[in-house]
Amino acid sequence: MQILSDLKPGDTLGRYELLMPVARGGMAAVWAARLVGSRGFQKIVAIKTMLPEFGDDPAFEAMFLDEARLASRIRHPHAVEIVELGDENGVLYIVMEWVDGDTIATLNKLVKSTGGVPLPILLRIASCICAGLHAAHELRDDDGRLVDLVHRDISPQNVMVSFDGIVKIVDFGVAKATGRLHETHVAGQLKGKIPYLSPEQLTSGKVDRRADIFSLGVLLYTTLSGYHPFRGKTDAKTMENIIRFAPVPIRELVPDIPFDLAVAIERALAKDPADRWSDCASFQRTLDQIAISLGATVTDGDIGRFVRETLGDAVTERRKKLATAIQLADSRLSSRGEIRSTAARRDEPRSKRPPAGNTPLPATFAGILPVSLDEPPPKSAASMPPSSRSRPVASAPPALITPAPRRRRRWSRTIFLLFLVVLLLLSGAALAARAGLLPVPGEVHDALRDGRALLRGARELLRGALERLSALLAD
Repeated sequence: MQILSDLKPGDTLGRYELLMPVARGGMAAVWAARLVGSRGFQKIVAIKTMLPEFGDDPAFEAMFLDEARLASRIRHPHAVEIVELGDENGVLYIVMEWVDGDTIATLNKLVKSTGGVPLPILLRIASCICAGLHAAHELRDDDGRLVDLVHRDISPQNVMVSFDGIVKIVDFGVAKATGRLHETHVAGQLKGKIPYLSPEQLTSGKVDRRADIFSLGVLLYTTLSGYHPFRGKTDAKTMENIIRFAPVPIRELVPDIPFDLAVAIERALAKDPADRWSDCASFQRTLDQIAISLGATVTDGDIGRFVRETLGDAVTERRKKLATAIQLADSRLSSRGEIRSTAARRDEPRSKRPPAGNTPLPATFAGILPVSLDEPPPKSAASMPPSSRSRPVASAPPALITPAPRRRRRWSRTIFLLFLVVLLLLSGAALAARAGLLPVPGEVHDALRDGRALLRGARELLRGALERLSALLAD
């Protein structure tokens, strides 16, 4: 049985080869890994494994399985895609799409000293979060019934933004839903990060989609102002603030934000779920209207540019690390003898042969096989070196060197055509002589006049020749 703590780059989990560790959370670690296919194809993915200390805990194992089962049913551009759930020698793992970017938590730290995330950018990010959450909240089972999915851990650490500007909600590990394998509420045990929990989560009240709206309100307040609305010196004080006290109005901290946005965030942070937005779609609609009123249209490309500029050299450094990990993986393949020689492949059927060299092509960091349109076309025979052009043809398979029968067929067709022309000329002369159009000696004229049988035979011969010619031309 493989031990979780023994996992290292080069190990395989199912079809996937681990490349390098990426992150480590409260109960799981995330690896960059790759799936290698035929003809040099490979795809970069993220693999989530439970930490060793939780590997033998049935409760955490059930939560892990629930995350894969629930999140894999969500189909939305702003929710991370679950590709596969696997079990390799007792190690449970979740395969997810690779998001080449960073979390809002990292972005907030880097821009805090420069005035924070620009408002139009933040509104666009918040709108995408609302869209992804609404898709999760509206998840239905096979019979069309809502499963009442609630993420329960919306925080800056669980929202990623790619270098292309795509927002992704991640980590449904503590999500609540009908029909979970594991009971998610245990006395004395909180699910989620305390500073972003809703009052009902802290008081063991009924938790529905409006709990995620509260958490999103905390995220927006913190990102806009740089201050957490409920943070205390201790977790206990933070929990008390969330349950009992209203936060400082955000316009006192950031006077220039739109009044409508301040009202929208205040509504999201209401203590009573009934006073909040009824769903994320309504919240998103309001955020979009505020963005339109600002007159600053923001695209995914604008967000991507902001993320790349904010992270700066960290983007290049991270991509270098992944490129190095891929090169090391290729070296391990070579050292294990998995790259076979051309001679070894020659005896295999063409359908089973790997591509020449069998060396995987470098994958991009979005996990897509690169294709270059600028590569020069293959050299023609005229431009090849003399040594390449002068190779003996005898090395080709004998079945392909069969020009002789073709030449004989062409010669026979030519001789037949000449014979046909002569026959036509003779027949024409005979008919002209018979009609008196061609002067001939008397003896020959008498012979021709009595040679009707010869003419009939010539006609039959001509008809047969024409049929033979048609058959030849058809071939």
